[in-house]
Amino acid sequence: MTSSVVQLIADNLTVLRQGKELVTVLDGPAFTAKSPALALSGVGPHLRHVLDCYRRFLDVLEDPGEPGRTLRIDYDVRERDPRLETDPHHAVATLSQTMNRLRAVSSAELDRPLEVRSEGSPWVPTTVARELQSLVSHTIHHFALIAVVLRCQGRDPGPEFGVAPSTLRHWESQRQAEVASA
Repeated sequence: MTSSVVQLIADNLTVLRQGKELVTVLDGPAFTAKSPALALSGVGPHLRHVLDCYRRFLDVLEDPGEPGRTLRIDYDVRERDPRLETDPHHAVATLSQTMNRLRAVSSAELDRPLEVRSEGSPWVPTTVARELQSLVSHTIHHFALIAVVLRCQGRDPGPEFGVAPSTLRHWESQRQAEVASA
């Protein structure tokens, strides 16, 4: 497995771990409350959407299929598990399962031909690395919205929730540089 793919998997795991840690400490009302500031969306629906995308990606990637066959990921064909919107315990279990599935991605799966589409677009060639990059970016975007929902409820998700792993690494290098120059 290339170092870039290893880093992308690690970044996805970092972001999903943030989600798991957050949901673990939320009570039911905070998890299910709808925010008027975000078109009546809330923590549960954003988390469900994120996990649906990971599930679709992993389901297709893990399909043994015919050797050499191009795998096709249609992100519009998602399970949309409604329990993920209302049951924080189910959400935590699904986050754990998703993280375990990501850890188990094999190098053989990385080399398979891949195409994606969403929003009715045409099929577009892609790579597993590009999809991992897209998933982490998509997750951060939705986690940033979750942070807004929680702040509207008067809750603090923490300063690092919904922040890209690359930004977190940059902040850490800045802190280290400040300590070294002090």
